[in-house]
Order: sequence, then structure tokens, then C-alpha cells
Amino acid sequence: MRRWCHVLSIGLCLGLLVVMAWSPTEVRAAGDAQVEALIQELKALKARVAELERKLEAAEARAKRAEAASQEAQKVARQAQTHSVKLSQQVEEVSRKAPAVLSELGKRITIHGAVEVEGSWQRNKPKHGQTSTSSEITLATGEIFFEAQINRYTRGVLHFLWEQGSTEPVDLDEGFILLGQTEDMPFYFLGGRIYPAVGLFESYLISDPITKNVFETQASAAEVGWAGSWVNVGAGLFNSDVHESGDDPDSQINTYYARVQLESPEGALGEITLRAGLAYINNIAASNTLRDEVPDQKLSSLVAGLSAMLAVEYKWLAFTGEYITALDDFKAGELSFADDHTARPKAWNLELAFMPIQDWTFAVRYEGSNDLYSLEPERQWGLGVAWDFLPDTTLSLEYMHGVFKNDDERDLITTQLAVGF
Repeated sequence: MRRWCHVLSIGLCLGLLVVMAWSPTEVRAAGDAQVEALIQELKALKARVAELERKLEAAEARAKRAEAASQEAQKVARQAQTHSVKLSQQVEEVSRKAPAVLSELGKRITIHGAVEVEGSWQRNKPKHGQTSTSSEITLATGEIFFEAQINRYTRGVLHFLWEQGSTEPVDLDEGFILLGQTEDMPFYFLGGRIYPAVGLFESYLISDPITKNVFETQASAAEVGWAGSWVNVGAGLFNSDVHESGDDPDSQINTYYARVQLESPEGALGEITLRAGLAYINNIAASNTLRDEVPDQKLSSLVAGLSAMLAVEYKWLAFTGEYITALDDFKAGELSFADDHTARPKAWNLELAFMPIQDWTFAVRYEGSNDLYSLEPERQWGLGVAWDFLPDTTLSLEYMHGVFKNDDERDLITTQLAVGF
């Protein structure tokens, strides 16, 4: 098209020159105006031809770009098709293997946990001062356990826990490896983040007993022992934050414990089930509560502790009792709640539970402490009822009345909805 435009322009110019060269003078004069008009039209035509050429070049460039884009799109489409085929093959392979993998996981891993929602009302009545009340609704506990049976003699456990008042959203409460403790290999090794069995702290009521509130201990420890059909013995050690002032900096394992537990096998005593235990620890201030009450976690010397428990069940009646005490005095100033007094903390708990009706448990508690000052009541009693109204779903109600060393009093009413899975 551009070639024919050039030819036409040249032809018009030549024709005009010929006419001007061979025409008489008067003709040329008469036609000057027409010639001028033709020249202007010729210029406009050339400009139009140039504009058309530019548009044609732009159209050809767009066509080339479109062709390149089309080729690229075809290339991407081929790659996508190839990737889709590979992905489909991978999905098919996973689909074939998934049932076997899930089946194997189901055989090796057990998951269970609990959720507890509580509503409470509390009245504090000081000996001197004004009585005050408070109430709240809380997610008291949310926990989940993962237990993996690695092989015949090895187990791994992870326990994640959230409790009301916890500083962390979710805490790794326990994580340990257990080797042995089977029927054919009663010897065992337990290592990781555990609760050393300084006390058992069992209860039939909602609230934890004073023994657990004060003396429960959590640590990264190593324990060895033997678990028989009647007797279970163990001993372990760990490094506690609470240490002797002469051991600064605290970089050595400084705490050890030992325990022995007796438990009757099922049916060995007829309808009676018997459990009893003794435990010793050389550093009772390693407990979760007491270690926070030791300024700078330093003591002039470590204070040992001893615990004893007994639990008996017969038909619809159950009894549990526990006693924990320090075996020596903490010096003045070594426990912040005791101010400038020496202290030998101790606590005990007695509970009696009745289960005369299926799915119902009625329980009473009487407990006390010594040298805990305002930390826990010196005497406390209470009662509660629990109703398993659905499978693994329990509704409980509890009332507790406590009297502190300074004669302050506390009344606490708690209701709880708990599910286990």
C-alpha cells in the first residue's frame, strides 16, 4: 500500500510539470490558482499518506506483539498442563498412601484433653476492715495430651495447657520420654519436663487442695525407677532455681527426690482398692509456689521436705488423705510471706467422697496449713457435688470456707462445667 501511494504522488507531480512546461503562457497564468490548489491538495495527500504509514507501522507492531503474546500464552498453557498432570499424579499417590498413614498414626498416637469453664463468687471478711465480694466467669483450664507409642518400650508425651491467670497463651506443661515401665520390663527411665511425684494431690472437688497449691513441683528432670504390680519406686534429680547462696552462680544440679508408692492390683483385695505413698525431696522450696516466695531464689541452706498419702476405695465410698511438710525451718527473711519470722511450711488434706447413685459424687473436705500466713487458709472446710449428666461431661458445685492465721475469713462458691475427650 505504501508503494502505491508513492507512485501516485510521483505521477501527479510529473503530470503537473508537463502541463506547465508545454502550456501557453496565458494558460499558465489562468491556471495558477488551480495549480496552487492542486499543490495544497498534494501536500495534504502526502501528509495523509504519511499518517497512514505511521498507523500501518503501529498496527504491524501490535500484530507482532499480539503474536508474541499468543506464543507465550501457548507456552504457559503447555507448562500449566504439564504441571497439572504432575500434580494430579502426586495427589493420586498421596490419596493411595493417606489411608495407610492415618491408620499408622491412629495406632501410635493417642489424643485426649479437657476443657473446664467456671463461675465463682467470693467474699473476703477481714478481721479488721470492710467485707468485700467479687465474682467472675473464666475458662479455668484448657489442655490437650499427645501420647505416642514409639515402639514396645518407648513412649513420648506432649501436654499443652492453658490455665486462668497464666502468663503464656498456651504453655508446654509436660514433655517427656518414657523408656520401659511395661509388664515385661518394669524398670524405667523418665526424662523431660515433668511433675516430680513429691505429692499426689488428688481431690474429688473443684478447687485444688492447699497441699497442691503450695507444694506442687514442675521441673526438667531425669528419673529412674521400677514399677511392679504392687510397688512403684523412683528417684530423680534436677536443677532448681532455688539454691544455696554459696553456690552462685547456680549452674549445678542441686535437687533430688525419691518416692515409693504402694497400689493394690485390681481385685487383689476384693472390692477394696488401696494406694499409699511416701516421698522425700532435699529442696522443698523448689515447688512452683515457694520458689517465687524466696527472695533472689537464695537460701543459706536447702530445706528438705517429706510427703505421705493414703487413698482407700470401697464400693461407693472413697477416702483420701495427704500430708506435706518442710523438715526444717526457713530462716527469717527467706520466705517473703513470713516477713521476719522463721517458718516451717506444712499442709494437709482429708477428703471423703460418697457415690451412692450412679453418675453422682458427693464429697467433703477438711484441710489446713501451718506457717503459710496469708498465703493460704490455716483451716478450711467445704463440700461439693458432681453430676455426670452426659458422657464425659460433668457439672459440679462447691462451697469452701477458710480461716487464715490472722483470723481473716473467706467464702468461695464455685460451679464448673467440664468435658473430657
